[in-house]
Amino acid sequence: MSDPGPLFPESLFSRLRWRQRWGNRVPGDHSSLRMGEGGDFAGHRRWQSGEDLQHLDLHVWQRLRQRWIREYRQEADEPLHVILDSAPSLVFGERAAALQILRTLLKGVAKKSRVPHREWIILGKRLEPLTSATLKDPPERVSLSEILPHFPQNLSQGRVVIISDRLTFDELSDWTGSLPIRHLQWWSLLLEEESDPKWSGDLQLIEPGGKSWQSYFDPSLLQQYRQLYRYQFRILQDWLQSRGGDHLKVTAVPSAAHILGELTGSRGPMEVVSG
Repeated sequence: MSDPGPLFPESLFSRLRWRQRWGNRVPGDHSSLRMGEGGDFAGHRRWQSGEDLQHLDLHVWQRLRQRWIREYRQEADEPLHVILDSAPSLVFGERAAALQILRTLLKGVAKKSRVPHREWIILGKRLEPLTSATLKDPPERVSLSEILPHFPQNLSQGRVVIISDRLTFDELSDWTGSLPIRHLQWWSLLLEEESDPKWSGDLQLIEPGGKSWQSYFDPSLLQQYRQLYRYQFRILQDWLQSRGGDHLKVTAVPSAAHILGELTGSRGPMEVVSG
């Protein structure tokens, strides 16, 4: 491959590791964006052992890219664990069908990106593998302080993404236990009226029996809600930061495509990264 021109995207340089010297960079002597100094990623082999990289060009890279990621990922170790912490606002329509659709979409992304993943669901105080039997109505939701101690030790191998619609996290401010997780990402899947409410004006309230009456939104209550919302998520973010975790809010409009775009996009947990 000829020397790259000045317009060649730098983002591609960060994912390609040259077999031959380029400038002052040589194979195995680059820096990892995630792991810091050195040419080795934790738990991975040096990439230059792959003889098929000797005559690297862009077309070869595109063809072999999926095969390389098994040995040369820059992300943490595989597999990816996806944990669903679901309540009514996480789904649309009947719960079992909605969760099954999400499972199908996740499987499609995993098949495309060749990233193996395991699916779990929080049921009461237990963390169970997600199967057709666990798609039924869940038991009553309990606090995180009762669930987290029961996370299995096998979560220590790989990345963990929790997709949740929780809005309160008071219990985390007092919880000092440890987790068997090396890299945790918490995805808050929220309805728009939960994350950015714009209530105003008159309101018509209707009882199940049909009786109705008029009311209105009090602007001061809306301000109180927003303050409480920010306070609760600050607790979650501080707790994640103290354990090296990440937090992302995803508005749960009817957009599985948006959610999966976040999962597979740059720096997302399912991002395909070679190098």
